[in-house]
Amino acid sequence: MRSERVAVAAFACVLLAGSGLAQQAEPPTKIGFVYVQKAVASTDEGKVRLKELDEWARPRQDELTRLDKEISDLRREIMSRQGGANDDSLSQLNRSLVGKQREFEDKQRIAKRDLEEKQQALQRELGGKLREIITAYAEQNGYTAVLVMDTLNLVYLKNSADLTDIVIKLYNDKYPLAAKAAAAEPPK
Repeated sequence: MRSERVAVAAFACVLLAGSGLAQQAEPPTKIGFVYVQKAVASTDEGKVRLKELDEWARPRQDELTRLDKEISDLRREIMSRQGGANDDSLSQLNRSLVGKQREFEDKQRIAKRDLEEKQQALQRELGGKLREIITAYAEQNGYTAVLVMDTLNLVYLKNSADLTDIVIKLYNDKYPLAAKAAAAEPPK
C-alpha cells in the first residue's frame, strides 16, 4: 500500500515537472499592431480607390460651396436693404434665403450619407483583404494577437510591434492587379 502511494506521488511529480517543462517550452507571447487607416491609405489599391472617392465627392462639395456662397450673398443683400427696402422686397429675399438654406441642408445631408456609405463599403472591401493578409502573416510568424492600433490611447509601442509597413508591402504584393484594374475603371 505504501509503495503504491509512493508510486502515485512519484508519478504526480513527473507529471507536474513535465507540465512545467512544457509550459517553459512555449514561445513567448508575440503581439503586433496595425494602423489600419494608414494601411488602407498607403496600399496601391487604397490610394487609387481613395482618389476615386475624392473625385466622386468633389462635385458635391463644389455644389455645396456654391449654395453656401448664394446664402451668404442673400444675407448680405438683406442686411444692405434693411433700412431702405419695402417689406415685400425683404420678405421675398427672406423666403429665398430660407429656401436656399433648406436646399443646402438637404444636399449636405444627402452628400454626407452617400459619402459615408461609400467609405464604409470601401473599408469593408479593403479591410477584408487586410484582415486576410494580417491573419496569414500572424500565423506564419507566431503572433498570439494582432490588434488595430489606436494612437489616441497608445502610450508606447516598440517599432518591431508595428506591423503596418509589412502589411502594406504584403498587400501590394498579393493584390497588384487590383490597383491597376481599379485605376483603369472610370469613377462611379
